[in-house]
Amino acid sequence: MARSELQTLADTVEGLVDAAALLKSDKPTDDELKAIIERGEFRPAEDEAIGYWFARYLTVRESLWAVIDDARELLDGRTVRSDEEMRLFVVGYAAACTLVGVDRVMLFEVADHSIIQRKLNEPFQELRVPGQQFTRIFEAFIKESSVLSLLDAMRFAKKNRNRLDALGTDSMVGSIASQLPELEKALDPSKRAYLRGAWAFVSHKWRRRGVVTANTVLSGVVEGVGRVASDIQLTDKKSVSEELRQSIGVELRPGDILVTRHATALTNLFMPGFWPHAALYVGTPEQRDALGIAVPADKRSSWTGDICTLEALKDGVRLRRLSDTLLVDYFVVLRPQLSGDSIRQAIERGLLHEGKMYNFDFDFFSSDRLVCTEVVYRSYDGIDGLVFPLTDRAGRKTLSAEDLLNFALENDAFEPFAIFGVEGCESDVVFGDRVRDLLVSSFDAEVRP
Repeated sequence: MARSELQTLADTVEGLVDAAALLKSDKPTDDELKAIIERGEFRPAEDEAIGYWFARYLTVRESLWAVIDDARELLDGRTVRSDEEMRLFVVGYAAACTLVGVDRVMLFEVADHSIIQRKLNEPFQELRVPGQQFTRIFEAFIKESSVLSLLDAMRFAKKNRNRLDALGTDSMVGSIASQLPELEKALDPSKRAYLRGAWAFVSHKWRRRGVVTANTVLSGVVEGVGRVASDIQLTDKKSVSEELRQSIGVELRPGDILVTRHATALTNLFMPGFWPHAALYVGTPEQRDALGIAVPADKRSSWTGDICTLEALKDGVRLRRLSDTLLVDYFVVLRPQLSGDSIRQAIERGLLHEGKMYNFDFDFFSSDRLVCTEVVYRSYDGIDGLVFPLTDRAGRKTLSAEDLLNFALENDAFEPFAIFGVEGCESDVVFGDRVRDLLVSSFDAEVRP
């Protein structure tokens, strides 16, 4: 296993633990929920606010699942013996604890009344959140297998407490390991009286179990806590082939904005509009030198070869390979209509944010953590008088990928340069005058099965 894979998972969990804490602090207050319950209905602003909070919760939840899946895959059935395997357990276990924690907040602090539960079972079409999500999560949470799997994980952690404590100073997972005692509080079965019986019922099975491998622990958590993935079918096969990625790469210039979509990514459900994601093309080393981009010394050694995009994903804001950024099903390229000097300045500004953590809270107020479109926003806003319009969503200023596309369509600062994947360009990249029309028609496109 590459050290970078573990580091990526550790960085992601750190960000998700913080995002989970923000979810709890930003949840509707008791007074707000009481007013809704007494009234028996949601006012429009309240409907918008709880829908946006719920979408954030679902996004964090799905990202935690991805970490658990990745940790389980990397362990590949091995029993935890080595330090590396214990680090992987720490990452997966911390993600599982955090997952249970955010589920408890949603189930028992926010949706503790039938009126709230009914609202969270409604589809939030503007956020592409399907219906019946509350019921599915609740049923998964109280399943016997869920409780048993978590008890397995708790047993393994208790047995290896000294090793886990020793990892508190580890350079890769130390921050996560030191937070485990607090994160494990979410697993306390005594918090809900009506769940005590379920825990007691399965505890005798737990006591009789033999040696628990890391794969058993993590696969049990994966299968037990319960993924809520609606009816979306996932696939690893992407419409943008390697040949297409290479051909479009020849056409790209520094400063281009890549707006992309996975046909079946679960996170698409929680983003407004058809287009959910954006990245900044910062160029190859040759293009960088031709434009005169000043690269900080700590980034120069890693910015080589086909590493030519700056993109915020769950592991943070990183310089990435174009082949990874375009491992998607749809893309649009926006080309800035600015001078070379302005584009150079925008890229240099963007590079200042490289290495920051991902903003699972989708809030543009602070700049210490960035969401994907915020990379573009903080690179270009203010250059040559550009002002991106931020949209108020549930009291937060945001810029969605479709907001960015609308800005390009309504202004002359960015030109829609190329498009692929939507109706009318399913097999070939379209350039030129047709791009604008195809882009506009894509906004109302349906998710493909």
